[in-house]
Parts: sequence; C-alpha cells; structure tokens
Amino acid sequence: MTAGHDTVVLVVQDGDATSPDEVARWLRAHLEGWPGFDVLLVGLVVGELYDNAHRHGSPPYVVELVLDRWRQALVVSVRDRAVRRPVPWRSSAGLTLVDGLSARWGVLTQAKFTTVWAELVFED
Repeated sequence: MTAGHDTVVLVVQDGDATSPDEVARWLRAHLEGWPGFDVLLVGLVVGELYDNAHRHGSPPYVVELVLDRWRQALVVSVRDRAVRRPVPWRSSAGLTLVDGLSARWGVLTQAKFTTVWAELVFED
C-alpha cells in the first residue's frame, strides 16, 4: 500500500431497488485486485452492516469505504434514516460477527440518521 486516503460511496435511495447482491457486486468492483481473503472479510462486514440497516432503518442507505493507506486500515460504514432508539444497542448475531472481524466498531446516532461503522486493519 502507498500513503494516502481513498473513499468510495454508494447511496441507495430506495431499499427495494438495490439488493444485498447488488451491493456485493459494487463492493467487489471497488476491491478488484485486493487479496481474496481481504475481499471476503470486507464483504462479510459490509453485508452485515447493510443487512442491519435494511432491517432497522429506512432509505437512503449510504455505504462508505474509507481506506487509510498510512495505517493499512479500512473504515466501513453504513448510514440509514432511523429514529433515535430509546434503548441502548444490543449486539445481534450479525454485529457479534462484525465485532469479531474488526479491530473496533461503533454506532453513531444523530437526529435522523444512524451510522454503524467498523474498522478493518490489514497486514502486509
């Protein structure tokens, strides 16, 4: 990896129009040339976060990948339109998987949006 930052964003305006398979194809296209294991890792995390947004939020869904080449890390986030939750977040099976695969993850709740993010760190 060389030094720098790269960002790609997918905005899904209508949840019914973009399936998880289409998101996976978009992701693979942006990870072309990456090692197979890294593509699998990112795909699992993005899939779980996108599925979580689909289940608990509403469009627009914003999938963002920010590559930090200095740290050899990728921050994956999925934002959806959601009302503020009155109770704390609980880890479901999908978020438990995200926790195990990522260096760290979290939830950012704003007035009308919820963003769930995960940081993946890669080795040379």
